[in-house]
Amino acid sequence: MRASLVILTILVACLHGMSARAQAPAAVLTFSRSVSVPLNALQLFDAASDAWTWTFGKEPGARVLSSDRSTGIMKGTARLNFRSLMLTGREESMGTVSYQLLIQVQAGECRITISELTHTGNRNTARGGIHLKQLMRTDGDAQKTEGLSRTNVERLHGELRAASTEHLTGLLQAFEARLRASVER
Repeated sequence: MRASLVILTILVACLHGMSARAQAPAAVLTFSRSVSVPLNALQLFDAASDAWTWTFGKEPGARVLSSDRSTGIMKGTARLNFRSLMLTGREESMGTVSYQLLIQVQAGECRITISELTHTGNRNTARGGIHLKQLMRTDGDAQKTEGLSRTNVERLHGELRAASTEHLTGLLQAFEARLRASVER
């Protein structure tokens, strides 16, 4: 009886430890916005295409991957340039944050989702680039990076996340303003 109680206690402790580790998966950084505009689906798709041209389309490396007016779906990619203010790994981490953009249009609504934010550092330095790869919602979830301590990884990730958030929020606001202006024309 006593042996089975000890085994049961060990099993419960192991299962609790496994569930605690599997409980909170790391969340990747994404941005999404929904804009209500009083236009039919085709008019709104044309307005979204125009807004893309004047906002995300002006980003470095911007291109439309697919655009289907009948389904109301447009996919694109672009990147933003990054240079760290930190002294540690500044030249190696200087590089770009690339991202994917999905625009879904239906009558009266346009949804914009920015995802897959990926940092690529400067490969042309003597020590090679420092790449933080996928950006996460919290700095503690940042991926381990060769050449930087955990503290510096989290600090650099925080700087990348803040710069990306500021830049992409501004682009989303400009995109929304451009959509709303298309109604007034």
